Amino acid sequence: MGLFKRLVFLAALFCNGVAAQSFASVLTEAPQCAADCLVTLFSEEPFAGKNQSAICQDQQFADEIGNCLTAKCTVRETLDFIKMSSAVCGIKPTDNVLLYRLTTLIMAGLALLFFALRIIATVRLRLTWAMDDTMAVASVVLLIPVVVIMQFMMQNGLGVDLWYLSDHQITEGFRLFFFLEMLYLTARVLVKSTILCFFLRIFSNPRFRLIVKITLVFNVLIGVTFFILVFFQTTPISLFWIGWQTKDAEKVMLGIIRLTLPHAALVLALDIWVLILPITQLWELGLKLRKKIGVMAMLSFGIFLTIVAVIRVDQLILFARSQDLTGTTTKYIQR
Repeated sequence: MGLFKRLVFLAALFCNGVAAQSFASVLTEAPQCAADCLVTLFSEEPFAGKNQSAICQDQQFADEIGNCLTAKCTVRETLDFIKMSSAVCGIKPTDNVLLYRLTTLIMAGLALLFFALRIIATVRLRLTWAMDDTMAVASVVLLIPVVVIMQFMMQNGLGVDLWYLSDHQITEGFRLFFFLEMLYLTARVLVKSTILCFFLRIFSNPRFRLIVKITLVFNVLIGVTFFILVFFQTTPISLFWIGWQTKDAEKVMLGIIRLTLPHAALVLALDIWVLILPITQLWELGLKLRKKIGVMAMLSFGIFLTIVAVIRVDQLILFARSQDLTGTTTKYIQR
């Protein structure tokens, strides 16, 4: 199909409205390239004379107009056409800003709460400050700009349909997302290092400690490698946030996601490995079965993060297989 799968569906609905309303007035308001596509398609078989309902369900029509718009229209013209289509067809705009804002603030609040409890326990029990504590502090420090950037991204349209945004909002959204990626890559390394350093703190088995240290090095190498690759994934770097306006927008967006996919797969594999590591040692501890199960349950809370990683990989695969810039790019950023 062409570049815009979701556009295709909306365009079909728009054309149905054309059949029932003022065809001439809509063609006047639509971008010239889109109007040309509509005129051409409605003058050909099997689309000529079809009513609104028939065009709505016609996948062939969707494919044809998608190909036409990809070849003739710029991204901005396409977005304007989608916006017009939505209005004519009475399609309600998507608005998940409040949901995303609440989710971000709640998750950040929980992270800060758990960190505070950790610090309180360390002070009250007079525990020795260790490397995992330092890593945890660094992770929380990075959490603050992440939350702030997310709020600015929502002000620039994160959570709403891309076609309702101005050029400035879209560009600024991609710019903020670039810095968010950098922070994410750094924070992921720190969080994983915190867990691994904690393992080194509580487990004394020499062989196990060697495996943990190797895993720690591997974690850092993944982080550094992909930090460099992501930072220089477009040339010039500014193409990351202005590339959507170019005729090669599809290549820019898919280039970004295809670099992210192997990183997500490696992170998922590492998450599973780190989840398995402590379980291999717990059965050797001199604890009753009930306590062993309790400790395992506590350490296995990472299953939640692993599930999130699985979902992320699944969404990235869907994106990589798609050529839908306006649909899948928005969904990817929102995740």
